[in-house]
Amino acid sequence: MSLTYEQIRNIWKEAETCGFDSASLVDDFFPYDYPDRPITDAFLECWVTLSALARDTKTIRLGSLISCNSFRSPALLAKMAATLDVISDGRLNFGIGAGSLRLEHEPYGFTFPKISVRMEILAEAIQLIKLMWTEEKATFNGKYYRLREAVNNPKPIQKPNPPIWVGAEQEKMIRFAARYADVWNFTADLTPHALTDYEERIHILENECDLIGRNPRSIRKSWLGVALLDQSKESIHTKIVKLKTKSATRGIAEGIIGTAEECSQRIGEFLDLGISEFIIVMPEILHTKCLQEFHDKVIAKI
Repeated sequence: MSLTYEQIRNIWKEAETCGFDSASLVDDFFPYDYPDRPITDAFLECWVTLSALARDTKTIRLGSLISCNSFRSPALLAKMAATLDVISDGRLNFGIGAGSLRLEHEPYGFTFPKISVRMEILAEAIQLIKLMWTEEKATFNGKYYRLREAVNNPKPIQKPNPPIWVGAEQEKMIRFAARYADVWNFTADLTPHALTDYEERIHILENECDLIGRNPRSIRKSWLGVALLDQSKESIHTKIVKLKTKSATRGIAEGIIGTAEECSQRIGEFLDLGISEFIIVMPEILHTKCLQEFHDKVIAKI
């Protein structure tokens, strides 16, 4: 979805007023639901926009969903993130990933190696960024990156560092999240089968934590998906058909969808499994009243 800055700002301010904890922007060069929308649609750069939003909001946490490691030097990204954490008075959620879309790499001159190599590069980047956030002078000698007494001041306000978010669904990435994430995010539909799948993923995460000597409770768990609320199944079905016709989003049949009672029940199932945070994608977001309705009828009742 392509939005002007004024639209984004109004949505974020409404979310803040309603009591939502955080909001995020995608780090893409063109609309994220490509090829359903023209890649020529206007699309604002993530980090520049976040800097403006940090001054136009006061309490809501803000971050990238997620920053692509390929797009920027990790030393530069560490500096940018530290600056944004200071500007926002300690409200940054730092999401970072290895990059998954070739069309956002090769046309812009970024290399796109196989996923195993991208994960190696990402691992080094996260280590380097944390050093830049915490050390007076950071030195790092890796296979892909180097630092030599690099200074980064001011440091982030959040200590020891802004929370690092890593999205992971497959086993290799879940093991990666166990090593590097403060928050593990995953995407799945909310069905009984998905609950079983998620339990299996938790076991993978916990086993990897045992191997490296990390307390799995130190990793917060997050779910990402579509949220759609209405008064009846019939009206929900009508909305889904309409949204699919407009190609408003992918995966519209999955997620926290239904009446207020059904949405609350679905959220409760994951709360019972240890999910503490939900990143909801709202196809009706331009109608900002949907934020207040979802907060009052679903979130406030849990």
